[in-house]
Amino acid sequence: MKKSPTVIVLLVVLAGLAFPAVQQPAGPAAAVVINTAENMHSRSTSSSDVVSQALLGDNVRILKKERNADGEDWYQVETPDTYKGWVVSSALRFLKPGEKPYASSGKIFVVTALLANTYREPDVTKHKPVKVAPISAVLEVVGERDTRWLEVNLPCGTKVWIQRGDGEVREAPMVWPRTSCEDMVALSKRFIGLPYFWGGTSPLGLDCSGFVQLVYKMGGLPILRDADIQFEGSGLVAVAAGEETAGDLVFFGKNIGHVGMMINSEEFINATVHEKPIVQISRLKDAYWQKIYQGARRPKQ
Repeated sequence: MKKSPTVIVLLVVLAGLAFPAVQQPAGPAAAVVINTAENMHSRSTSSSDVVSQALLGDNVRILKKERNADGEDWYQVETPDTYKGWVVSSALRFLKPGEKPYASSGKIFVVTALLANTYREPDVTKHKPVKVAPISAVLEVVGERDTRWLEVNLPCGTKVWIQRGDGEVREAPMVWPRTSCEDMVALSKRFIGLPYFWGGTSPLGLDCSGFVQLVYKMGGLPILRDADIQFEGSGLVAVAAGEETAGDLVFFGKNIGHVGMMINSEEFINATVHEKPIVQISRLKDAYWQKIYQGARRPKQ
């Protein structure tokens, strides 16, 4: 017997009540970065521009997932500094529901060398390094051999050895202590000569705002990622022209597109493509910089 449209609708509704639609499992909510410095893109493809980088051991929040035209799974993530970008799934280890963030408890190793090699065994000669850990990376400590070597658990789950001289052992959770301007200046000078890289946040390559953000973070002064929001939205205090001093951030460009950090009352250090694409020391009063100078900001006391 041919059923009327009304009967068909009623049967569909009843079927839905009897057999509710299968709920798709929710995707991962969090992950940890397993590569030394992973590019974050503006879209879900490696051919799009790099907007920032997430570093080894960074715990990130998962916002979206997409499969791109090449069949790759990409995730939009948010890094601890609230920056958002797309990374390929192979760069992440996804945390299970209820799993603690990586290196959030117990003993941790904080990398203070610009780049620290990790090894299969406590020996630098037998095999090539397993993974390079960048400065400011935080790793889980799982064992100690002697005064030289520590065993750490990489974010991917591989256990490796690292030399104590590449960092410091601390207790989680990691909180960067506030340091002096002199210490921040000394830290910043360790990066001199490293290459400029748009979106870069590690010694493998840095852009201007990624550089000062890293120095400030390690000095116990967390600020936001981009130069314009560092100028307006990081809670820094305006500094009158002529009163710039060591530790102040100086900003340039009509729309605030460049930033550096003063190392004394006349010079600032910055990752720039001006003259040479490297981290270098520049003079604030030089005509090139004065023409585009917009002002300085310093941390609240």
